[in-house]
Amino acid sequence: MKASKKKRPQAYTPTGRERVAVAMERVSSMELFHLPDGRFLKVLYDIDLRVDVGQCHGIVGDNPFELQLLSEIIGNVKPHENGRCSLLEIGMMRQKRRILPHVYYVNDQKVLFEHMHVLGYLMFASEHAPGKPEAKQAEWLKLLLRTGLYPFTLTYIRSLSPAEYVVVSALLAYMSRAVLVVMDLSGVAMPERLIAPFSALLKELTAAGKTVVLTSTSRSLVQRACTHASFLMDGTIAASDSVEALCAAFDKRILNVDAPSPNEAQAALTAAFPGLRFAQSEGTLRLYGEGAIAQACTLSSAAGVLERAGVPVREIGVPAPSLEEAFMEVRRTV
Repeated sequence: MKASKKKRPQAYTPTGRERVAVAMERVSSMELFHLPDGRFLKVLYDIDLRVDVGQCHGIVGDNPFELQLLSEIIGNVKPHENGRCSLLEIGMMRQKRRILPHVYYVNDQKVLFEHMHVLGYLMFASEHAPGKPEAKQAEWLKLLLRTGLYPFTLTYIRSLSPAEYVVVSALLAYMSRAVLVVMDLSGVAMPERLIAPFSALLKELTAAGKTVVLTSTSRSLVQRACTHASFLMDGTIAASDSVEALCAAFDKRILNVDAPSPNEAQAALTAAFPGLRFAQSEGTLRLYGEGAIAQACTLSSAAGVLERAGVPVREIGVPAPSLEEAFMEVRRTV
């Protein structure tokens, strides 16, 4: 009697009709924190997360380790202990043992060839992609021009900063077969000069039919680069929505007041509008309030109060929506 051959597992293949790119229900990590009192606490617990196809979704938090671990679970790099996780509506086993061709994972690990320049490496990495070499080179050059990343074209990989290295790694996702791109930026500080071109690259990826999920400690980066965001706080998701909706719901600032004597400005405004909440940083006084307080403390009424009190003001204005402020407000209330 012949021994039956073990069938190879079928590759996970999205159909292209999926609507949900990432779905996590009550997911908990296998990793634990060992507390000083001897107790153990799961690093991640009861994670509920939904990322629809076509989104550029940023997950922000204060703890880089939590962010990295969540990105690794989403990217099918590390196992989870409890809950359900699906990618492109395909259920993932808790024990991660398969490389998924439809998932592209980016982090700050040194995996590129340092002796090559950026364009040469992009050509090398896309060697087996469809198309003639000259056509692929033209496509790469056009992408570098559209995103503003063209200064890196002839830069050697070994000369790149950590943030530039991650951006080049992300460039490779553009011509890959992957439809879900997971980026762990938890350990990377993206400089101001790179935020605009990096944001342009993310738009190119979503325009090419890919869904992007990234983790970062920078709320400013996520606000400028992503369409949606989630707040990871103390091991679980505290809020999740579009960036615009999160700012509208949780940024409670009414006004910003730039005054030489912020304490005097605060005293005058407190007397006129009891119930206001204040915060100061670098001479700027931030005013918070809701409901009747917000309706009463308008730009003109606050300016009038300060003028009558004789408090000098350099500038007073209505602040632009801020994901940083929304994050801090949720952090204050959870």
